[in-house]
Amino acid sequence: MIKYAEDAAVWIQQSVESRRSAGGAVIVLTDTNTRKLCLPVFQKLIALQAHALHNITIPAGETNKNLEQLSSIWQGLTLAGAGRDALLICLGGGMVTDIGGFAASTYKRGIGVVHIPTTLLAMVDAAIGGKTGIDFEHYKNHVGTFYPPEKVLIFSNFLITLPDRQIKAGFAEVVKYALISGQPLPVFPQSSQSEQWLDIIRRSANNKMEIVEKDPKEKGLRKVLNFGHTVGHALESYALAQGLDLLHGEAVAAGMLSEIWLSLQITQPHRNILTNYIDVYSQLFDKLPFGPESIDDLVSRMRHDKKNSGSQYMFVLLGSDGKAVWDVPVDEPLVRQSLEFLFASNTHTV
Repeated sequence: MIKYAEDAAVWIQQSVESRRSAGGAVIVLTDTNTRKLCLPVFQKLIALQAHALHNITIPAGETNKNLEQLSSIWQGLTLAGAGRDALLICLGGGMVTDIGGFAASTYKRGIGVVHIPTTLLAMVDAAIGGKTGIDFEHYKNHVGTFYPPEKVLIFSNFLITLPDRQIKAGFAEVVKYALISGQPLPVFPQSSQSEQWLDIIRRSANNKMEIVEKDPKEKGLRKVLNFGHTVGHALESYALAQGLDLLHGEAVAAGMLSEIWLSLQITQPHRNILTNYIDVYSQLFDKLPFGPESIDDLVSRMRHDKKNSGSQYMFVLLGSDGKAVWDVPVDEPLVRQSLEFLFASNTHTV
């Protein structure tokens, strides 16, 4: 499922050559950022000139993970003459792999798709596991499918194309894996070129694949991967609706702070976990671009969370052994208190 570095380069070269020699179209999906920064690197990896592959480019940014851009991808595939034997290569971060995977899963009832993540968040989480989707009515990933890619190809050298803020946002998912498994919190490498990154990416990506393979359709165990995301998706959706600047990883990082507090009230992990996490959070993340005036809206958004059961808010929390437990019902007053704690704690600036 996942290939790294040299093995990934060999696999994609062979796959592209095989698909093209059989008459199948090969299309690379990029956003405006990855077309400029990452497509030239990719073309060198597979030793093909720019004109040798079809390219579909959509505007960068989570606000463009929508029905309009999904339609433009379908249109691009049609114009490229893509049949059911086509291969769509999604070259980008989680936004590109989410919408590209959804387009591939629905175009002609399904074509081949390969993800080449170019952000840390996508390398350790978003591109892995076969979840696809778009945002709808300002709700995060409100419409989507389960559609595993043929391969996820990881090249850690793409990290040098990222600003520091993007790398920190991706690190939130690395921290999540440590939290849900009861492991010590990881230390953030100080350079995007550090050799530590490949080890961090391998460990996190393999952790996710182990969980996904046991529960591909999120009926049980896979739900632990949503830790921090119930609150995080509400924060991100609110920011999108208000036109505020908040990355997915930043929203999840804040969501984990709120959900650790909830855990202490309900499932009771060791209290040190909150202090330890606040230390990491305060080093890496700036304060949220909004405050407690958003709480009513956030609670309303959480009512639409896919993990809920009927009228109950269902959370992933940290258990007494430090590991994650899922489908924990939480009453609305406690949800509100967790948000009040989040905003009271979220007063620092980096």
